[in-house]
Amino acid sequence: MATTENQKRQRAERTRAFLDQLIQLYPECFCRDRERIQPLAIGMQQELRQALAGHEELRDTPGWLVRQALALYTRSPAYLDATIERRQRVHLDGSDAGPVSDEAVAYARQRRDEQKKRQAEKRRAQKPRKPRKPTAEERKQQKLEALARKFNG
Repeated sequence: MATTENQKRQRAERTRAFLDQLIQLYPECFCRDRERIQPLAIGMQQELRQALAGHEELRDTPGWLVRQALALYTRSPAYLDATIERRQRVHLDGSDAGPVSDEAVAYARQRRDEQKKRQAEKRRAQKPRKPRKPTAEERKQQKLEALARKFNG
């Protein structure tokens, strides 16, 4: 069954709200401050699901919501930059989860380059184009046409 735009928007809003909850519950792991963001531990999805199972109000959180929230967080420019900078990986409690691998850095670099390329294309598409100045030959032709209209018309 196809998802409507309204359903997509509602899911996105729900995902952002859930991510806000994660930031409140696990401030040593999730944050919005670009300077404090750290790459997540490998296997964070399972770690997070186990932790949520212990929360009465969040134990029934659907799997898609956990995946979407983690995807939203880990695809952000700030997160990718933190990975490229090789900041230490963290567990939910903020404890050390090991270093970032070369493969993870390469992947983050690729994703970040793609993001920058899309942003540049978007800016170019939105930027109003300056009218091109006519060449000397075009100006000469315009003047001749204006004279012809004046005397012929």
